[in-house]
Amino acid sequence: MHFYENHRLQTIFVALQALVIMAGSLVTGAAMKVMGYDDALGQDWSPFLRFIRNWGFLLILIPLAWTVLTISLEQRAYWYSKRWTFGSGLVVLLGLAWLLCYAVGRSFSTTMMVMSEA
Repeated sequence: MHFYENHRLQTIFVALQALVIMAGSLVTGAAMKVMGYDDALGQDWSPFLRFIRNWGFLLILIPLAWTVLTISLEQRAYWYSKRWTFGSGLVVLLGLAWLLCYAVGRSFSTTMMVMSEA
């Protein structure tokens, strides 16, 4: 319990980052499915969207690496403080949110283009 209390900020940010990753991956996959993407038809889709749909959960390695790095820096670097942890956690969270919002938006627009061309 002592470890959790010392690293509460990391716990909160990792939970939020994981939520963004899982929601973004699931919504991207759902958007592609609802809008008519079909693997069997061999449609030429962006590898980025296929990665997010099929392997997006691997993005969880980013928050994991961030957590290990910030805990290590808090324990070893005299110049590193909770402010740096908060700032870097916010940057990672916003970066992941932007990436996955972009993927969701692109999955809707690309699907519409594929459907209109058929």
